[in-house]
Amino acid sequence: MDEFLKAWNEIKWPNANFVIEYRIYYDSVTGVILDYTNEIYEGTYILVDRETFANHRFDLKVKKGVLVTPKASVGKLRPDKEGQACHPADITIIVGMTEPATLWKIHTYDD
Repeated sequence: MDEFLKAWNEIKWPNANFVIEYRIYYDSVTGVILDYTNEIYEGTYILVDRETFANHRFDLKVKKGVLVTPKASVGKLRPDKEGQACHPADITIIVGMTEPATLWKIHTYDD
């Protein structure tokens, strides 16, 4: 045992000063997040803090190298001049364009 401890104490340990990088790889065209990793891959990435990395939110996007939360949007189905033809008394019944119909279209409102 003494020989082991002597050898152990004489070992020159390498300096273990390394930095962990928290990377988010993303599609450079759409900004969609592809991967959260500490690995080094080919591709476009940004460095983030530990908390952001731990959250692993794939609903976020990257715009101009910055992580952003997409705007909320609300869609509302409304009668329109174009859209899906439905029965005038019941929107759940889809009818042909030759029958009496109301045209419905989703209108999106961004926050």
